[in-house]
Amino acid sequence: MKMIPNKPILMATAALTLVTIALVTESQTAPVGNPAQAVSEKAILARLNDIQTAAQALDADKVFSSVMENNSGAIAQNGKVFLTRSNALESTRQSFESLQNAGARVEYHFDQQHVAFLSPTIALATGEGLTSVTMGDGQILKTQFAQSVVMVLTNGEWKVFHAHRSFVPPAR
Repeated sequence: MKMIPNKPILMATAALTLVTIALVTESQTAPVGNPAQAVSEKAILARLNDIQTAAQALDADKVFSSVMENNSGAIAQNGKVFLTRSNALESTRQSFESLQNAGARVEYHFDQQHVAFLSPTIALATGEGLTSVTMGDGQILKTQFAQSVVMVLTNGEWKVFHAHRSFVPPAR
């Protein structure tokens, strides 16, 4: 299948920028000697999986329910920075609406996901994978992505502070 970064793919991946995201299946596990860190990693990956599920359902509000207020660069994607949570949310809503109007279905698959703890309350989740968009006419578009997500433990919950996603151009 030819990999082409076109408007529907970019809309889908833009929407999931936030999303950020993770499949628990291929995560790097925390060191056995630190059970608290292992519990935190499991919670982070579960939160990212919830975000991914919401993004695949094209539910921007549910995606952003896990994103903290941040007016200094909430999301960055392929050279565009959304400084505020509200700007990123509005862009995601528009992208999801375009996809819904096109009858598209979006799926995200991670080839790998890693969690590194910067402190007991701040973690960096990184990963790479494949975005697949099935258009209303049955056409399937795919593109690879890489992402990083800064997670912060606040009020007992892991929340997204900042997310970055970029897309790998197709081989020529």
